[in-house]
Amino acid sequence: MRIRHEGVVAASAFFASSLPIYIGKESDRHWEEGEDLSLFEFNAIEYRRKGYALADADQLTRIAKVPKREFMRREINQHTLEKICNKEAVRASKLAKVLKVLQQWESEQARPCVG
Repeated sequence: MRIRHEGVVAASAFFASSLPIYIGKESDRHWEEGEDLSLFEFNAIEYRRKGYALADADQLTRIAKVPKREFMRREINQHTLEKICNKEAVRASKLAKVLKVLQQWESEQARPCVG
């Protein structure tokens, strides 16, 4: 599914591979007793579908402009990056992480140096 936003975020396109599925019925046994403060800190368990994704041509050209070391400094695995550049399928979550780091790097490069 491709989503386009106009206005402030018109420079980037967002891709949603699948929506998360929340399951909130599971609870700990000690909640049934009451008087447990962790009841107020409840977070629903989130399950995602496993899936693979490919980077499109525009994303590949943007990734090619960034030195590999920059990705590796930001905790992107070298082998994952090589698979993306070789047009191989990688986990959708890994590709999303690479694109997030790419966007961060591009915004840092666009900022003028103040010194």
